[in-house]
Amino acid sequence: MKKITGIISKILILLVVPMAFGLTGCSASQPAIVEEEKYIPVEVQEAGKKMLINTATLSGTVSSNTDVSVIPKIPGKVESVNVKVGDLVKKDTVLFTLESSDMKDTFQLANARYQNSRELWAAAKASLDRTKVLAADKIAEAKQNLANSKALFAVGAISKNQLDQTELAVKELESTFAGQIEQLTVQASDSTLKLAEVQFTQAQEALDNAVVTVPVDGIVSQVNVSIGNMVSTVQAAMSLTNTNNLYISLGVAENLVNRLTTGNPVKVTVPSVSAGSVEGKIEYISPSADSKTQLYPVKIVLENPEGLIKPGMFVKVELTTEEKPDVMAIKSEAIVLKNEKTIVYVVQDNKAVAKEVITGLDTGAEIEILQGLEQGNRVIIKGQTLVDEGCKVKIIGGEES
Repeated sequence: MKKITGIISKILILLVVPMAFGLTGCSASQPAIVEEEKYIPVEVQEAGKKMLINTATLSGTVSSNTDVSVIPKIPGKVESVNVKVGDLVKKDTVLFTLESSDMKDTFQLANARYQNSRELWAAAKASLDRTKVLAADKIAEAKQNLANSKALFAVGAISKNQLDQTELAVKELESTFAGQIEQLTVQASDSTLKLAEVQFTQAQEALDNAVVTVPVDGIVSQVNVSIGNMVSTVQAAMSLTNTNNLYISLGVAENLVNRLTTGNPVKVTVPSVSAGSVEGKIEYISPSADSKTQLYPVKIVLENPEGLIKPGMFVKVELTTEEKPDVMAIKSEAIVLKNEKTIVYVVQDNKAVAKEVITGLDTGAEIEILQGLEQGNRVIIKGQTLVDEGCKVKIIGGEES
């Protein structure tokens, strides 16, 4: 019995001691514990008017408007090569020459024939002109005699036989001169001269074509000939390119092509040259799709002031597909879908207030707000998924940090 009484006494002591300590903690000498205020930290952005631009980024390669294959107009053996790969050449600079000794002989012979034909033609033409003048004078004189004879015959001064002889003389004179003029006309014909001229021109062209020159300003990109080699008229002997006249060909899908406009600027990034962008311009938009790809070809001309961009380089092109100035917009991340509604949270009196909005153009980074927000509303862009209607918030970042 004493043992049971001792156990009960110990239990009572254990219960009383904690109570005593609790009473001491709530005494005036101990400050009361104040519960810390609870809030959700957020970042905000003021809703305001701005320009929204939607873009599409496509990949392509650089080409040159003046990629030129130099093909000789005549076959032959290479006599000299005056350039090498990488040389900057101007129009009409001599690239290479062909052996031309036989061509020179042919040209000299054709030239001699042509000059002789010109002299013969000139002499025949002069003789024809003189004969025509002489014939006109003589025939006019003979016809005047005939007129006089007819007058004399009318008054009986000469006989009918004399009149007939005068008429016959006129006809014979006309026939004689007609024959001479016809013969001289044949001699003065330019058909022979034209044939000689054609042969001369062909010989001259062949000789000129033995010297192959630069058709346009550019850089030598390929040299496929060497001295002593034969060249043909079906294979490129050299290739040229112009790095100041570059373009990009793209294939654009049907949902984008009507959003593009000829003349619009574009941003072009060439990763192998620089992380920055250079400006290009849409030069051409095809009215029909490619039958194989079903894409619409678009040509973009490219500025290359420093000459660092080369044909064949990979590029990324940023096209402006839609543009809206002076529209209400916020960051796209502020949008929250809740209960099948599109909402954003704004901060009012340090509390989150949900506002249902109607959106428009979405660029990915920013989104147009057609209805639901007013200028200057502080929209939560960080922490928006953690808050609910009426939650206490504290702005710790964004436009009001």
